[in-house]
Amino acid sequence: MSAVSTRRGTLCLTVDNLGMALAVGRRRAARPDADEPGLRRGVPAFLDLFAELRLRATFFVEGWNALHHPEVIERIASAGHEIGLHGWVHERWAEDLDDRAREQLLWDGTAALRLAGFTPVAFRAPGGYRGGRTLEVLSELGYRIDSSIGAGAGTPGTTPEITLLPGGLVGVPWTWDMIDFWQYEMRPGGAQKPGQVTEDWLDLLEAAAERGGLVTLIVHPFVTGVDAERMAALRRVLEHAVEHPRIDVLSAGQVAALI
Repeated sequence: MSAVSTRRGTLCLTVDNLGMALAVGRRRAARPDADEPGLRRGVPAFLDLFAELRLRATFFVEGWNALHHPEVIERIASAGHEIGLHGWVHERWAEDLDDRAREQLLWDGTAALRLAGFTPVAFRAPGGYRGGRTLEVLSELGYRIDSSIGAGAGTPGTTPEITLLPGGLVGVPWTWDMIDFWQYEMRPGGAQKPGQVTEDWLDLLEAAAERGGLVTLIVHPFVTGVDAERMAALRRVLEHAVEHPRIDVLSAGQVAALI
């Protein structure tokens, strides 16, 4: 694969996960719940903020949601945002599935979204790592973008770059410190407070602006969208990026169009 310089700093704005898909995939639930906080409060909060700042994002949703929450996906798409695929029920993509299972779920998830009237433009592997055969199947299915990472990638503090992947796909990678769940729930040494996350993300943006690099921000409705302080932190970061003279805030599809 070959790296592609963006020259200006780029913030790729993305959202992961909808509804009870993750809980179903972990066998903690068996059915949808229209009152799940991320659906009821998180998604509307994101849509309101993005509309206010006139930003376009890519929402990576599980194929299961095409069956149970097509009206939510329609609201997202009608607001001008892109739809991406995020597995079927947020499987541990690289760890728990073999190549055949990954192939099946890519076909099934894509078909479910298309039958519901949505054309996914990008894929992000649940859990982050893409696993074997993923790129080949994505290319066969007509995807243009993969926003997953390979094993061993994503180290906090490193600088990811837009890449050209096998099969003609554009890679829009990320590092773990660009993810709200990692910052608030998984960070070694303890969870961060919203103010600390703000400062971390602002530092990433400044480094991207200086080097012409990429920050792929990944936020979740059930993590950031339901918490006022975390939403305020996200607002501060996005407002800073919008006002920055050397940063473009783009969706995954818009990032891919840079190539």
